[in-house]
Amino acid sequence: MPDFSGFPPWLVACLWSGLVSLGLLLGAFAGLYAPLKHRGITSVMAAGAGILIAAASLNLVVAAVRDAGAMRAGFALVAGGAMYSLANFWLAKHAAKHRKRCGECVQQPTEKGTPGSGLAIAVGTLLDAVPEAAVLGLETARIGAPGAGLLVAFALGNFAEALSSASGMGIAGRSKRYVFGLWAMAALAVTLLAGLSAGLATFAPPGIESLCNAFAAGALIAMVVETMVPEATHDSSPFNGLIAVLGFLAVMLLLAGA
Repeated sequence: MPDFSGFPPWLVACLWSGLVSLGLLLGAFAGLYAPLKHRGITSVMAAGAGILIAAASLNLVVAAVRDAGAMRAGFALVAGGAMYSLANFWLAKHAAKHRKRCGECVQQPTEKGTPGSGLAIAVGTLLDAVPEAAVLGLETARIGAPGAGLLVAFALGNFAEALSSASGMGIAGRSKRYVFGLWAMAALAVTLLAGLSAGLATFAPPGIESLCNAFAAGALIAMVVETMVPEATHDSSPFNGLIAVLGFLAVMLLLAGA
């Protein structure tokens, strides 16, 4: 890992989150141009789901339990999941429920059929980026830089999310400019929010970072279950469960070697 010890935490967080966010742009490109059908996309989403759940549980929650205790970490975890689910419930009522569907199984709403759905999808996309951004910033403030396992997990998870969503947006008739613009905006949001998170964490009381990470982990797990798992399991390969486990295993081995 490069040594950024002489840089302010907010800038380090921006650098790492900007690198991780390239997964969003690559996934959007693949979703629009790669000849990948629904079943192939479901397998990528299954791997992404396993990867992100491993990052949340094995890295963030374990550290929070160690540093803050099971009860406090558990409360933060549930609070984060509840906060995300409430926000996602509201967005689902405003045409953003299927924002990560590839379009061949469940089609995303079109702007003509559901006016305002594009804005709802954009807001939902930014909501999905918040837990990752918070974690990257908090981990930078806590230990100087996010671990390699966490960075790889988020980059791969980002690729899976953008792949399916961009495919669905294209099938729903949204222009390539719109799709790339949306994911570029999401990448920029992750970068800036990570920097903000790291900057604010430097003023927080000692130990609060672990509880905030548990909160973000709860939101991250809720995001995976509510927006990625439906695509990963809809008319999918019978081995997608195993693919998710292999994704989980890959992150586990990365974290063990960190």
